[in-house]
Amino acid sequence: LQFLYFIAFSTKQHTHTHPTMPPAMMDMDEAEAHLRVTRTPLLTGTDVGAKRAEIKAYFHKTYDLFEKLYSVLRTEEAFQMKPLHKLRHPHIFYFGHTAAFFINKLAMGNFTSRINPLYEEMFAIGVDEMQWDDLSSAHYNFPSSAEVQKYRDEVRARVDRYIDECPLVLPITWESGMWPVLMGIEHERIHLETSTVLIRELPLELVRETHFWRPCA
Repeated sequence: LQFLYFIAFSTKQHTHTHPTMPPAMMDMDEAEAHLRVTRTPLLTGTDVGAKRAEIKAYFHKTYDLFEKLYSVLRTEEAFQMKPLHKLRHPHIFYFGHTAAFFINKLAMGNFTSRINPLYEEMFAIGVDEMQWDDLSSAHYNFPSSAEVQKYRDEVRARVDRYIDECPLVLPITWESGMWPVLMGIEHERIHLETSTVLIRELPLELVRETHFWRPCA
């Protein structure tokens, strides 16, 4: 299975026309094809309402892409399995991690309250191959993929509402209440790339081929 094709098309920035649609996307429906082609929002602009709508669309596209990536995991075993090299957490950690990142950053800035403090602590810190990394399975009791999906749904709704209500002045700077949202989106897009590598290391019987993530032609 090939999972990396989307990377070149999900990072196209600041163009006013979409890139030529690759052959692998030709027979996708319009909504799916549109999801594969995104542009990073500029921090500048003059229309606050349009910028708010642009950021919201970018957030939902990124969130959808990440969940579509994890839809290729066939079983709960796939979510709970560590890579063979044991240098990363199980996939369930990363499925929850990118959602918890939004809430942790917003809560640190006193922009929102916590949704699930247990999850937001459990999914907070990944693996950087440093001496303080904690990869001991004895220290974690990860929830099921269904429970994490429910949490992701709650985070999606919270961030969606926050984007609507957050005071916004352009240009956006690091002092803006919208900065943690943009940081969370780009963080999730980083994990789109790193998670494809971890998924490729799974036994083939634990991964399903889907219409959206087809082999490159």
